[in-house]
Amino acid sequence: MLNKTSMTEVHKGEQNLPFGCHPETSVIIPGLQWYLEQSTLKNTSPRCPFATVRSCPRFYQSLSLLGSAGSTKIPVKEDKKLLKKWKKSPLWPATKEQETSISGWEGNYKHFWNFCPEVSFERFGLFATDLDKYADAIDKDLAHSNLSKIEATLDDWRWSWSNIQPQHYSECPLYSVLLSPKSDIHNNHEDIIGLKPNFHGISLNINALIRKIISWIKGKDV
Repeated sequence: MLNKTSMTEVHKGEQNLPFGCHPETSVIIPGLQWYLEQSTLKNTSPRCPFATVRSCPRFYQSLSLLGSAGSTKIPVKEDKKLLKKWKKSPLWPATKEQETSISGWEGNYKHFWNFCPEVSFERFGLFATDLDKYADAIDKDLAHSNLSKIEATLDDWRWSWSNIQPQHYSECPLYSVLLSPKSDIHNNHEDIIGLKPNFHGISLNINALIRKIISWIKGKDV
């Protein structure tokens, strides 16, 4: 199970904290500046290069589920096409534990798990993969009382959430798979025209061409 950042993980008087940590506590505030600094430290692009519904199944799942939690929904026809596309992909989650999910009462979802941090930021302003709201008003009031005592700033996520798991996109389990040229998840590339030492100087791979046509026919609705 992932270790989540929580209200109990507060340590006063920390010195030389990394960017994104407030001086009065060691809690990480995974906002845009924290995220960009992580990218710089890791020598990667500022934002995830696969952050689209057609490039990553977790991005798609996260965005699609948020349509049931008050965000603008993906158009129904487009959502069905994307679901069909990703269900056929080896990147689609094999178990419930791997799935992106939300839970709670309709209109009052409290738990967002295995989310794409890029999508979480667009909706909640936090780059996090797991986010949990307070169980009830009593817990929230108690947390607010503690936050007031330590003079927590307004951007402290604990005003709204009981637990979160900050995440940089490079830590996403799908990122390395998507990045690997060996997997070639999106396009099973096969040369139709090849340069070979023959009379004409080029050759045509008929079988590859037929496979491309069949694949296009099957997938044109996706």
